[in-house]
Amino acid sequence: MNFRPVLLLLCSVLLSAQSRSEWQSCPVVAKMPADQRNMEPLDQQQRFELRQCLGENTVVTAYEQAKTAPSMVFDTGDGYPRFLAHVENILVFQSVGGASDHVYVFVFREGKPAVALQTATKDLILVRQSKDGVVVSMPPTTYPGPDGKFPPPPAPKEFPFPFDR
Repeated sequence: MNFRPVLLLLCSVLLSAQSRSEWQSCPVVAKMPADQRNMEPLDQQQRFELRQCLGENTVVTAYEQAKTAPSMVFDTGDGYPRFLAHVENILVFQSVGGASDHVYVFVFREGKPAVALQTATKDLILVRQSKDGVVVSMPPTTYPGPDGKFPPPPAPKEFPFPFDR
């Protein structure tokens, strides 16, 4: 897939904004398991963690199974999310931005964490779960025409994310 190197490059650029010691000193505000290994302690499972840095930036860390150091550290650059959904190996995060909100989808695929989607929207997203995964619906932005009336809105963009079982 051609988009993976671009996402990895993007993550490394964003991660350089915070040094290793800075994000580690941020308190953990949530731990979310990303697998179905309920018999193992949470700190041994693959998982997502949200850290709140100085009451401002939220950092998402992701740990592979039985690892003590995160495999992914992602500084969102935003405060605590306006919307947060977590189902199995998928974490959906929408934060309030300036002119638009920021939307991130983090996933585990084959035990490895990744940023699966990074985009913006001007409205609240919709997340729905199916038996196979999660679908994130992004409402389209519409503007009034020359007559001042809004046209009928187009269908929302949908992004499916499968469960990693």
